[in-house]
Amino acid sequence: MTQQTRRVVFFDLDGTLHRQDMLGAFIWWLLRRSPLNGVLVLLLLPVVIAGLLIRGVSARWPISLLLWATTAGHSEAWLNARQAAFIAWFRARVVVFPAVEQRLNQYLSSADVDVWLITGSPESLVRGVYQDAPWLAQVNIITSQMSRYNGGWILPLRCFGQVKVAELARRIGAPLRLYSGYSDSDHDNPLLACCEHCWRVTPGGELKQTK
Repeated sequence: MTQQTRRVVFFDLDGTLHRQDMLGAFIWWLLRRSPLNGVLVLLLLPVVIAGLLIRGVSARWPISLLLWATTAGHSEAWLNARQAAFIAWFRARVVVFPAVEQRLNQYLSSADVDVWLITGSPESLVRGVYQDAPWLAQVNIITSQMSRYNGGWILPLRCFGQVKVAELARRIGAPLRLYSGYSDSDHDNPLLACCEHCWRVTPGGELKQTK
């Protein structure tokens, strides 16, 4: 079936399906265990802040630089081990919003719906944290991507803001005409503008229809 004959629904992840910011938590978790990287982060923080002020909060490279400063100087094996440890730590603390997860599962039970989970969190973290979630194999996922560069990790793709629109359109075609969208953030307004029905998720995990 084509996009026009199926209902396409998107869900954000951080602040929407669960309360926490996964990438932000990962960076802070690493810094607490890598004090020398904290020094590098402090040195580069003015550049990161200036980049976000000049290019906007949706810019990729300032956050990529922050991630690199947090991970630089460590082997791939060390970073992978720390990532696995973080995933276990985060899984024990993640607060999933029941109302949003229930709505997600309702859509997945419909034969005419394609569900997209579109998030700024890196794919390896998303798949690790939700490895045993029944819905993971049923949703289409678009995420930020991490890769190795100059002794650390960077974000060659940051799935945030307008990039979410571009990445979804690249997969299902433009113009986007979505049935429904769920997000807690104004940064998802470009994607919500393509939706027939829009739902905001409150900080407490409640659903409020805005369109």
